[in-house]
Amino acid sequence: MNPIDDIKDILRGALASLGGFGGRMLARLILMIVAGQLYGAAALGVLGQVAAITEILAAIAVIGLKRKLLDFLSEPSNRATHLTSTVKEAIITTFIVACVMSLLFAAAWPFLFPDITMPFALYFAVPAIAFAEIGGTAIRFKRIIRWEVIARCVMEPWAFLTVSLLYYYGINATGTGLVAAYGFSCIAAAIGISFGLHHAYDLPTLMRAPVNRKNLYLIIKRSWQAGVTDIGVIMFRRLDILILSLLAGHQITGAYYMAQQIVTVPHKIHKLFEPMMAPVIAKLHHAKKPDRIGAKLAGICRWVFMLQLALTVPFAMFAGHILGLFNDVFFTSALVLVILLFAELIDGSFALTETPLIYAKPSVPPRLVAMTLLIEAIAVAGLAVWWGAPGAAAGFFVAMLCLNTMRLFSLKKHMNIRVITVHYLRPITFALIITALLFTAQNLVPVANGYIVGGTVISAIGLFCVMIKFWALSPLDKQVLSELKAHKAVSKQAKLS
Repeated sequence: MNPIDDIKDILRGALASLGGFGGRMLARLILMIVAGQLYGAAALGVLGQVAAITEILAAIAVIGLKRKLLDFLSEPSNRATHLTSTVKEAIITTFIVACVMSLLFAAAWPFLFPDITMPFALYFAVPAIAFAEIGGTAIRFKRIIRWEVIARCVMEPWAFLTVSLLYYYGINATGTGLVAAYGFSCIAAAIGISFGLHHAYDLPTLMRAPVNRKNLYLIIKRSWQAGVTDIGVIMFRRLDILILSLLAGHQITGAYYMAQQIVTVPHKIHKLFEPMMAPVIAKLHHAKKPDRIGAKLAGICRWVFMLQLALTVPFAMFAGHILGLFNDVFFTSALVLVILLFAELIDGSFALTETPLIYAKPSVPPRLVAMTLLIEAIAVAGLAVWWGAPGAAAGFFVAMLCLNTMRLFSLKKHMNIRVITVHYLRPITFALIITALLFTAQNLVPVANGYIVGGTVISAIGLFCVMIKFWALSPLDKQVLSELKAHKAVSKQAKLS
């Protein structure tokens, strides 16, 4: 495939994801207001714990197939039904493990949450999440992104919001409303992905595809290393809240979880590129083209860094005011939000560097994960004991700094790919300029209400993006953009003729 086609697919996936990103963020914003104002911090803390456990169990069920399935589908095969059979075998394997995980969760529930009855929808949450991950990956292999956008950015968040409101006003179940709504949102995402599978593979054809029972075992055998990595990635973002819940209780955990939800806005930026970046890297890996992998990875990582930095700086400067929009009790968690924002800046910017390592050196990512989890557990527990929620956030920051330093070192050592270049200096300089301007503005014009905060944040993001467009693009960035424009013009001319 032509290199420009790879870039086109990556950017097409990012733009499609961005289209749904706005709807998802709007639904999540309203949900957090509902959760903060109607349900309160304690209920939000329970939701954070339940979501953490559910997503860790789902990651175990997926066993690394979120990325490894792309590898399997890219392999040459003599089977006429290679694609459909491989997808079906992956779904069956995952579903079996997911059901076991769900039963274990149900058995442990009375001990974990003795005062709350487990909502019925939550019994299906782990299998639903696992199915959505496998189905979404299979759809992405065909370079189709719209169905995952519909499932993840429309059906899942709006189902969450709608059911949480129904439980509060209709059933008056303030204790279990958020948790039940979470379970229904997982099911909604799975339903959306099933529509995508039908359009990409045709469900009747998928159902009729032959299955080799031996492959059900081989899938686990071949993907467990990637599975350990993916489980670790999920645990990075859940271990801090689980440890904090043991040390500080539901109220403080709820405030911490609220800060985490705001951080998901910049964190989702690298997720915009991930859907199409993974299949592109998988194809290039099998084509034995490490130079092209390195070039694309370096460029995309820098783009993610610049976009995340544009959000991180103004969010950090107005952290307390942003948290206060959801409930005044969250205002005191401003420091937690600032620390988490910079932790996510580090991780989001270089998270994609893990993907080529999974394909080229599958034993490396699990070792990095194991070391990072140990660092995070020690740092979060140790700092949270003395410093509470800010300590847990600082522990997470230390873990993300260590993890991504090791990722970059491993990428250079094993694949001779260097991601960080001098082209990072200009966006960092622009961020310092924006910080100085915002600091000056805060001192000259004290913030009076949310409208001023919102306007200032949006203006700062806009100014940063203007600076990036005119002064921070590298020669390679400009070349890629000019090639994309030329390719688009040729395609348009070909259609007209």
